[in-house]
Amino acid sequence: MREVRAWIFRGLVLVATGCLLYSWFMPLWGLDIALLRPDAIIVHPWGEELFLGPDVPNVNIPTMPDVFAPLMWTYLGISVVLLLSSLLVREKAFSLGRLRLSLPQAIIGGVGFVHLIFAAVTPIMIMINLGGFQLSGVTTPLQGTVVLDLGYPYVSEATSSLRLGYWLAWGVGTFLIVLALLRNKIIGRRPVEARIRP
Repeated sequence: MREVRAWIFRGLVLVATGCLLYSWFMPLWGLDIALLRPDAIIVHPWGEELFLGPDVPNVNIPTMPDVFAPLMWTYLGISVVLLLSSLLVREKAFSLGRLRLSLPQAIIGGVGFVHLIFAAVTPIMIMINLGGFQLSGVTTPLQGTVVLDLGYPYVSEATSSLRLGYWLAWGVGTFLIVLALLRNKIIGRRPVEARIRP
C-alpha cells in the first residue's frame, strides 16, 4: 500500500511539473489595442512579443535586456530538473531552522518558494517596463484601459491585464509548497526526525 501511495505522490509531482511547463508558455500580461488586435503586446516569462503589424508607426516599447531570456530559460530548466530529481534522491534529513524535512521535501518546497517569488516580482518588473512606455504622455497601466496615440489613424483604447500564466504561476508555487509539506502524509511515512533518530 505504501508503494502505491509513493507512486501517487510521484504522479502529483509530475502533474505539478507539467503545470509549471504549461504556465511557462502562457502569457503573463497582455495589451489589447481595439483598432489593431487583441494581444497586441504579450509578456511571457522570458520576454515580450509584439503583434502591432507592419503599418503601425515605429513605437518605442521598452524590452528586457538580451541576457534576460537565457537566464529565464535556465531558471525553468533548473526547476524542472530539481523537481524530477526529487523523485530519485534518497531520504536524507534536511534542517531549515526548526523545521526538519527530507531532502525531497526541501527540493520540492524550495522550487515552489522560488516560483512564488517569481510570481511576486513579475508585476513589479512589468510596471517598471511600462513606466518607459509612454505615448502622448499616457502610461499604460498594469491593469486598466487608456487611450493610446500610436500616430494617425491609430488612436485607440487599449486594455491591459494580467493573464492566465500569471495566476497559474501563483497556483503552481503554492501547490508545490503544499505538496512538500504533505509528502509524509501522502506517502504514509513517519516524519524524518522520528526515522533518523540514533
